[in-house]
Amino acid sequence: MSAPPAPRLDTRTAGTTAEAIVCAAAGFTTLLDSAVLGIGIPAIRSSLGAGTSEVQWILASYSLTFGLALVPSGRLGDVIGRRRLFLCGLALFSVMGLLGAMAADPWMVVAARLGQGVGAGVVSSQVLGIITDRFSGRERARALGAYSTAGGVAGLCGPVLGGALLGRLDPDIGWRVLLMLNVPFAVVTLILAVVYLRPDRVARQGVRVDSVGLLALGTATLLLLLPLVSSMAFVFKVLSVSASGAMLVGFLLWERRFAARGSVPVLLPELLARRGYVLGTLVAMFWFGAVLALNAVLSLYLIEGLGFSALRAALVMAGSSLMMAVTSAFGWRLVSRFGRSAVVGAVVVEIAVVAGYIGTVNTVPREHVVIVFVVLAAVSGVASGLVDAPNRGLTLEYAPAGASGVAAAFLQLSQRLSATIALAAVSGIYLGILGSSAGGYGRAVAAGLGVCLAMLLLSLVFAIADARRRRGLEGPKS
Repeated sequence: MSAPPAPRLDTRTAGTTAEAIVCAAAGFTTLLDSAVLGIGIPAIRSSLGAGTSEVQWILASYSLTFGLALVPSGRLGDVIGRRRLFLCGLALFSVMGLLGAMAADPWMVVAARLGQGVGAGVVSSQVLGIITDRFSGRERARALGAYSTAGGVAGLCGPVLGGALLGRLDPDIGWRVLLMLNVPFAVVTLILAVVYLRPDRVARQGVRVDSVGLLALGTATLLLLLPLVSSMAFVFKVLSVSASGAMLVGFLLWERRFAARGSVPVLLPELLARRGYVLGTLVAMFWFGAVLALNAVLSLYLIEGLGFSALRAALVMAGSSLMMAVTSAFGWRLVSRFGRSAVVGAVVVEIAVVAGYIGTVNTVPREHVVIVFVVLAAVSGVASGLVDAPNRGLTLEYAPAGASGVAAAFLQLSQRLSATIALAAVSGIYLGILGSSAGGYGRAVAAGLGVCLAMLLLSLVFAIADARRRRGLEGPKS
């Protein structure tokens, strides 16, 4: 299959500094939402009486719709213009944030989070499209750097600011303020976008959205998610997982058929033929889900298990975001020198960190847990800075010419779907053990983080496979 033609860019649309700032502001706004939720889950549980299933859905719903919205909204941006979709996505994101804050029961929060995930996915895809379309060379690198930095700042500031608000406000009010914390930032970003984000002048024809592929992939994910978040009988769980596998096979077959017609599918068959891309995507997928689930469980443990305030819990874990932002600044130098081996080493470090968390909770006296957690969080941040962005760059080296946008979208989609499953599974295991007669925090943390450990081991296997492939590679990349 031939790669899709590159867009014809009108030189009058060359990106401006103001547009780069708008994109960075959008990144901060949407990622702030993800950063503050974990710290607010205990308050939501207490205020609304949310059970295990509701907590699982609250944690997982945002990533689910965020991921599924990425590809179709990116393709729609090609058709109707990125500025228009950017504004619509940000408006939806803001409205859903307000609805979530006014929720009267856990399922209203879930519904709002689903809608907010759609808005965030629409915005994220347009941001990446705008940067790709309007910037090139060093200016594009700067715009992407600003976007990544904004996300790092959101990850650092969100939990701390959210924890401070939860500590000062009434418990029933605090989590509501937390859910709409991003709304003022979204409104400011929306105003900046109206003023500074110019209409698109990119000419594309014949763009089709692979709606069947997205529906099949979404259905497969939901069928896999249902056994994790419901109390259905074992036989129905087996049937649901089996149906998910069958739907995934159908998805792959449809993608080949859709691509054969000359259209651009969710997953280009050509990408599956490139081992570098497949292995890198698997590294990112298992890494991303494990790290997000890890942080969610640790936040629950610090607040409910150790009785920390939300602010204190956020400060304990703040070193992770801080060190990730610092390491990301020079991570590329290490990767350029050591290649995939640097990523392999970082995954090994994260595995040791997770094992350290499990050992700390079960063996270290409570008065010393904070010190160990602070050190482990900082080390985890260093590892994240050497895996996240470097692995993305190494993986996208293998995107076909003219299809980097589709390759990047599916890479991010795989991460979000992984986060959906991991957040639901790990939080369910943790809360389920706590609710059992033989449950205890040490056992619950060990079981939950054990899943994260298994996912990181899989990430390591694929990273090593790619490192070996690169060392033995001769001739052009394949």
